[in-house]
Amino acid sequence: MQRAVVTGGSGFVGASLVRRLLSMGWQVDLLLRPEFATWRVPGQQPRLSKHVVDLTQASSVQALLHRLRPRHVFHLAAHGAYSWQTDAARIANTNLEATRTLALAALKANVESLVHTGSSLEYGRKKHAPSEDEPAEPEGAYAISKAAATAFCRDLARQSGMRIPTLRLYSVYGPWEEPRRLVPSLLLHALAGTWPPLANPKTARDFVWVEDVIDSLIMAANHPLADPGAIFNIGTGRQTTLEEMVDIVRGMTGCEAEPHWQSMPDRDWDTDVWQAETRHAAAELGWTAQTPLRTGLQQTAEWLLQDRDRLNFYRTGLVHAGQMRCR
Repeated sequence: MQRAVVTGGSGFVGASLVRRLLSMGWQVDLLLRPEFATWRVPGQQPRLSKHVVDLTQASSVQALLHRLRPRHVFHLAAHGAYSWQTDAARIANTNLEATRTLALAALKANVESLVHTGSSLEYGRKKHAPSEDEPAEPEGAYAISKAAATAFCRDLARQSGMRIPTLRLYSVYGPWEEPRRLVPSLLLHALAGTWPPLANPKTARDFVWVEDVIDSLIMAANHPLADPGAIFNIGTGRQTTLEEMVDIVRGMTGCEAEPHWQSMPDRDWDTDVWQAETRHAAAELGWTAQTPLRTGLQQTAEWLLQDRDRLNFYRTGLVHAGQMRCR
């Protein structure tokens, strides 16, 4: 039985990864921060263990990995990706210091691979799809901390030989996403016959289905790498504007309301060009995104509607620990 440690397993992508690994028969150990949100975390299962630990405390992390002896570590813990997460010290501690501590502990525990999740924001503003060998030009505390963590992982991998690939994720969407994010907000409003506040219709993102992202994480963990610190862009290679997204959701839901563009002010990171260059992931990992946006949106809507408690939870936007346990 393969054993994996997952950080950030109470988050959107992390919770989806945990469910996939369990379905594959893996033993999964979650490293969770104190007072973690519980609503995404699966209930008691024989192959799932939860460990509350401060990832910046080197001795605690080292002792835990030494005891667990996982084959792989998936590092998805992050802070600052959401607009309301603005504490610069916490962003740096979570994204850089915790990554450093975890990676060094994994090295001492002879872990086969540590898959580090980066961000497309590390590239900064580009008027093209940036390739992985382009220099990072991050803006803001979150992007800077993620770029620094990627640089650390890359350097440690090349010095030690341990596989520490970084997957720079683009705009992941799907079940378990934070209710206030664009996709769940659009779907919930449209199903009710209205639209949320919207920014510039030309704002673009590369939206990638969460289960495709999970594929890439597992493939990166198991795949031999010519460069142990390789970086991979994880997106579809196609961008979608906010206007196009609204049109797709309108066609799915039949929402007849007219969107009020620019009812949300432009944000610092909004741009009309944002897409992944995915040739390296295809060539090295054999990974490409498989799920068309319309299909993924339809599956997300079906997931929301199949459980009344879950739907009500999303409608209220309540995300605090203990308010709901979805399975």
